[in-house]
Amino acid sequence: MAEFKKVIFFFFVTLLLAHDSPYSLDKFKPVLEISKLQAPKSSYNPLYSRKYGDFVDYSNRYFYLQDDKYMVFYMCGNHNRSELRFKNIWRVGTENKKEMEAEVKLFPLNQKREFTFLQIHADSTLKNMPTINKPLLRVVWYKKLRGKRSHIWAIIRLGDDIFSRYQKIDLGTMPKSFFDVKISVYKNVLKIFINGVEKVSMDVGYWGKYYNYFKAGVYLQDDGCAKVLFKKLTVKD
Repeated sequence: MAEFKKVIFFFFVTLLLAHDSPYSLDKFKPVLEISKLQAPKSSYNPLYSRKYGDFVDYSNRYFYLQDDKYMVFYMCGNHNRSELRFKNIWRVGTENKKEMEAEVKLFPLNQKREFTFLQIHADSTLKNMPTINKPLLRVVWYKKLRGKRSHIWAIIRLGDDIFSRYQKIDLGTMPKSFFDVKISVYKNVLKIFINGVEKVSMDVGYWGKYYNYFKAGVYLQDDGCAKVLFKKLTVKD
């Protein structure tokens, strides 16, 4: 019986690790060395999560390398995610510009409503500091919003408490091919660029009491599945 359980265990592990690892490509090593993988929830799951920098030879069904080119995040299920959380934290008033840039291709698959693929999230784990478990920014795909189908939107929180409203800014129709997104924060100004074109420039100084971090991957806001391919992902701290 013990031998049978051991065989089942190794078979299951083999299935989990059947994909190639994104860490095998030099272009992804810098971001993986400063991030952890959260899946399928934000809490650590030994089957699908990964601790900071621990990505050598690692992949699973929700995080893997495709075609020896693309880092893939895939997930199904309402409010499930497969995301990298970057370790470094910062305030929006920073005088050392913070940037995240991604070249991505989105596959909404059968997602019912929306999914997030890039974020700026407040750190809610700090001691003796103001905290809130909310994102300042989500960059999302919406199936339909304000009469527009399959567009990319910036969802930006407008205040610094849990009752704050959001502003939703249309970033354009979802491209069918890879496209570039750059997010920068510098001296209380949040900027978002799509394929090099500035789409958002906004004073977010009201968020100044919180520490934040970048996130990238796929986070579902409803039932169904979605997949995101990253050809490039860089973070400048």
